[in-house]
Amino acid sequence: MKNRKNLAAAGGISLLLVNGLLFKVILDKTIDLKKVPVAAVTIEPRTQINKEMIAYKEIPSIFTDDSCAMSEEEILDKITEIEGKIPKGSLFYKQMLFDETELPDYPSLKLKAGQSSFSLGTDLLKSSGNSLTANQKVDLYVTIEMKKEKPVTDLLISSIRILSVKDRKGNLMGSKNSSNVPYVINLAVANEYVELLKIASKVGTIDLYAVADDRESEECVFNEESKVLDLLVEASDE
Repeated sequence: MKNRKNLAAAGGISLLLVNGLLFKVILDKTIDLKKVPVAAVTIEPRTQINKEMIAYKEIPSIFTDDSCAMSEEEILDKITEIEGKIPKGSLFYKQMLFDETELPDYPSLKLKAGQSSFSLGTDLLKSSGNSLTANQKVDLYVTIEMKKEKPVTDLLISSIRILSVKDRKGNLMGSKNSSNVPYVINLAVANEYVELLKIASKVGTIDLYAVADDRESEECVFNEESKVLDLLVEASDE
């Protein structure tokens, strides 16, 4: 009987030791502090993050995982998503941070006052052999086929800035997922010319030609003497 009591006591002590060790492991993990970046201020949507917006504090490692940005390099100069703000003191979550060119509405962020984004379907030929890129300037020519006459081609708008060039799946040219075959070119066009370009794309053919970017003060310059202008106006009245 005495031996049984001793065995029971020993078993109880062993169980307590195991439980104690498990508790210590859990406790150590809980209080294993990590120094992590947090928001120094409340950061509004679509804000580019700078150093002044980043602070550091120590928190238990159990509260961090792979979804958290753990270094300044992962955060600095990133832009916050459009539908949420980051509260002061909050961790930075990777899913809320974007490079500028990764934003779904990236082209519209590059528009100036009084401009709209005009999308133009393209291919390798129309995009000058796949050489047109974002921020480049192009001259826009329109060709209209005439009945029993030669086609009429002329410059309509010069120095139009390219906002972006995307493939069929909407990936920006040069991005890691891009097919590198252009499908859509987004142009920064003055609001008053958008309707005219819509007409031109319906009744004629639009071609883009790269120009030297030495006209920084000029952008989206309308050719009021264009030979195709009257034809486009006539088409708009039909």
